[in-house]
Amino acid sequence: MKTYSEARARLRWYQGRYIDFDGWYGYQCADLAVDYIYWLLEIRMWGNAKDAINNDFKNMATVYENTPSFVPQIGDVAVFTKGIYKQYGHIGLVFNGGNTNQFLILEQNYDGNANTPAKLRWDNYYGCTHFIRPKYKSEGLMNKITNKVKPPAQKAVGKSASKITVGSKAPYNLKWSKGAYFNAKIDGLGATSATRYGDNRTNYRFDVGQAVYAPGTLIYVFEIIDGWCRIYWNNHNEWIWHERLIVKEVF
Repeated sequence: MKTYSEARARLRWYQGRYIDFDGWYGYQCADLAVDYIYWLLEIRMWGNAKDAINNDFKNMATVYENTPSFVPQIGDVAVFTKGIYKQYGHIGLVFNGGNTNQFLILEQNYDGNANTPAKLRWDNYYGCTHFIRPKYKSEGLMNKITNKVKPPAQKAVGKSASKITVGSKAPYNLKWSKGAYFNAKIDGLGATSATRYGDNRTNYRFDVGQAVYAPGTLIYVFEIIDGWCRIYWNNHNEWIWHERLIVKEVF
């Protein structure tokens, strides 16, 4: 059993990789899910994709039925058993829980050709009947303490700090800070985060394509460079364009 942080890192590791767990029939959708559960819980799932919900997870995972009000969590396993998926099913990993209308799935073999790597796709829940939610090992005492501590209040840093207003878009520049300046939600257009390259501000480059965030996702901002807002999770930085963020709370 792994920690939740380890599981999230594993999801990111899968992106763009070809997973063939059993060595048969190319890169099937089930190969990805079977590999994930085996890595996470040391349980090898049997059957076709639709059979995943009938596996014995030895009290290390819970199977939930998908309902109109259900919103999955990152790390859940999405199982499709109805409609066009009735015969064999389809399966993938939840990369972003989204909302009741859509979620971001990491999957293989969506097109049926079994020759492409794990990719991200926004799914509208068609045919999705269940979610398998693994249990995770404790992150440890220090992480528990950290997660309970509210981000510390921040002094206004520079002239731009005075521009942070609840309900407005994020400002254009804020100096680096250990603590979050504010939290914000992604606006109705959603957002794709970027990776920053370069060793100083004069040659920074931001390449979009790191991860996709659904509208309404809540994030914390620690710095802004020329419109790019730094968020921090799972021991790494990502950058989101300031116009996609609506300030919810200032610290």
